[in-house]
Amino acid sequence: MAGYKVYTVSTSTWGDRQLVDAKAAPWKRTFNESAGGLQATFKLSDPKVAAVARAGALTPVERCLVVEHDGVVLYAGIIWEDDYDDDARTLTVSHEDIWSLLALRLVAADRTGAIPAWKQTYSGLEYDTIVKRLMQLATTGAGRTLPIQYEADYSGGRSRTYYGYNLDTAIDAITEIANLPGGPDVDLRPEWATASSTLQWTLRTGNMNPDSKTIEVVVSADHAAVKGIKRKRSARERSTRIMGVGEGSGKDIKVRASTDPGPFELERIEQAKNVKNLTDLQDFADGKQYTRNMNITQYSMDLNILSPVIGNLWTLKPGAYLRWYTSGNPVIADGWKQHKIIEYSGDTASNWIHLELQ
Repeated sequence: MAGYKVYTVSTSTWGDRQLVDAKAAPWKRTFNESAGGLQATFKLSDPKVAAVARAGALTPVERCLVVEHDGVVLYAGIIWEDDYDDDARTLTVSHEDIWSLLALRLVAADRTGAIPAWKQTYSGLEYDTIVKRLMQLATTGAGRTLPIQYEADYSGGRSRTYYGYNLDTAIDAITEIANLPGGPDVDLRPEWATASSTLQWTLRTGNMNPDSKTIEVVVSADHAAVKGIKRKRSARERSTRIMGVGEGSGKDIKVRASTDPGPFELERIEQAKNVKNLTDLQDFADGKQYTRNMNITQYSMDLNILSPVIGNLWTLKPGAYLRWYTSGNPVIADGWKQHKIIEYSGDTASNWIHLELQ
């Protein structure tokens, strides 16, 4: 569709930008975790596409696929697999965002057989900066560098100790902090570096919408801009008791419980193997219970990417708000509602962007 372009860049330099014409290239963005695996299809019956593929622009691991719209990067993901169909003359590549690479990075300066003895303590910082330190630890060293832009350090009263014998990945360590009470949301936003045509990411922590970006739509009036409104309520993840399990084993294992009332008992176990302080473990259990003490209501809808409702795509990001008005709906209450955008996705073959709201 108009405005979309698909590129690949080298994972060695994050440059060598190559324009590739995709038959279809779905994309997805979220925060705090990977948005999941995706696939893009290329028609090699087109001589230009075939030439780009033969030149190595779609090689697994060596290339990263980038989707942009009007110069704004919407998605970037490492190509992990390709699948060629000779009869159809198509090449399908499987790719996933940068979180998939962090799942394969240990947070340890010593990554040899001596790793069990390695230990690192961060103290006197906010959780945001501990996440930053973990990211730096996971992306430092030969063959490990990623072009990430960071926020300033924030001092505070938080501390964390990491032990090599736990063999934590960057995903393990960052997710554990994000799930703590007061833990920050974490986003890795892909973008073009302003001084070059190379790809980079900006690590965003804490407030995902510091500029208070709000998209506003009147559902009954803006039929050209919005469609496909859905609501889902779920109690699948609800609990009335969380048992937080920390360091140790057998009778020496550290456990703390957090409870809330409910129609009946719903008990869950949550692991925090790096936590040995009982106060921190109680905070962990309380935080988990806080997010599970009620039913989850999610809304979703599609917005037209060309609609003035969205405006500048640079301001669309996980954590932005959608303010929307409905009336006369048999299930959804009349009036204005405001929800956080927790995920958005699209396809280069369509002008519609799908929003997940909470």
